[in-house]
Amino acid sequence: MLRKSKAFNHIMVYFKSMQESCKEKGSSQIEFSAPCAREPRVARVPDSSSAGALYVHVPFCRAKCRYCDFYSVALDQASADRYIEAVLVELSQIGDVLKKPTRSVFLGGGTPSALPPELLSRLLEAVSPWVDGETEFSVEVNPGTVDGCTPARLAAGGVNRISLGAQSFDAAQLNQLGRIHQPSQIAESIARFRAAGIGNLSIDLMYALPGQSLDAWFANVEAAMALDVEHVSAYALTVEPDTPLGADLAVGRIVEVDEETQRAMYYGGIERFEAAGLMQYETSNFSKPGYACRHNLTYWHNQPYVGVGPGACSYLAGERRTHSPDLVAYCDALARGESIPSECERVAEPLAMAETLFLALRLVEGVSISAFQRRFSCAPDEAFPRTVGRYRAQGVLRLEGDFLRVTREAMFTANALFADLVAEADG
Repeated sequence: MLRKSKAFNHIMVYFKSMQESCKEKGSSQIEFSAPCAREPRVARVPDSSSAGALYVHVPFCRAKCRYCDFYSVALDQASADRYIEAVLVELSQIGDVLKKPTRSVFLGGGTPSALPPELLSRLLEAVSPWVDGETEFSVEVNPGTVDGCTPARLAAGGVNRISLGAQSFDAAQLNQLGRIHQPSQIAESIARFRAAGIGNLSIDLMYALPGQSLDAWFANVEAAMALDVEHVSAYALTVEPDTPLGADLAVGRIVEVDEETQRAMYYGGIERFEAAGLMQYETSNFSKPGYACRHNLTYWHNQPYVGVGPGACSYLAGERRTHSPDLVAYCDALARGESIPSECERVAEPLAMAETLFLALRLVEGVSISAFQRRFSCAPDEAFPRTVGRYRAQGVLRLEGDFLRVTREAMFTANALFADLVAEADG
């Protein structure tokens, strides 16, 4: 099944979920946060000396959503001031590892739009050296934080893409999720960003909410399509155990939507998005032609990227480094001129091949055989003969020209394929 993950956490969520799936299958555990230099043969990463994507994690929210287990803290002025001073120091240390200009910048969280106006402006200015007219510059926005000045402030800072966390157009569902906005604020926000000249607007939606019917989900899809946005991300809700919604599930106050209904929601959503001109380009993402999210395509192609802020992840030169999700420790380290507390992993080539393959297979176009061969000197079916052979025989994978892709009929349950790729890489 398909689960919710924010832009910053897409790749890491899937790595962790694959590890859990592999453990359930009885394979040996894949270490995620091992010491650097654990692996003798480091993965080859194309053009790995510098990255083409920057992610900035803004860890503040006005209120924590009831389903969210991503790293965030309550917003207060003193903490926000310290964070901005610290993240500006980290940005100054990036040096040559991030291309200028970069292909994409993404401010995520948390809720970047919840920052006090003067601090948000400082952050936008700090990342401006990596931005030009060709850079995709996205900011994650909660509709409940958009006032009359927010769109103009973001546009003046060079932002040209908004990722609006709508999640639902139903007031009762929003209340159940702990969202701070009302349905009317979604359309109001879209109109304000259009008026400010930001013409690349994306909406996040969630389905399989507790008690949600198939018709209720389709009503959300139609409401989103009525806004004529350029992009939609649609993920099934994950009820995590250490959240208020998880506590509700544990005592029976809510019930998860059954898998058959989730499947109908998924494929019914695809039909409606595409009928409105938003074509599926990734398992859970849809866009008008030319509006696929450039930043997330960096993740799907397993290319180098830089992350700054507490909890942020970077992938450079075959090493994946993740800052500890601790705002105080992050700020203290940078204030003292010390290294940011982090965990890192030297990605061995078998795992890098599995990650590259399963991430690319989330794309509708699939993985380019020739590109995979240039990167790893072998084809996918040579690297993973058991898994690729079995799933091709089952009709889950299809070879079309230079591309190996997951069939649409199999997309809803493709996580089993991804887990098997990682398990085969693990030996």
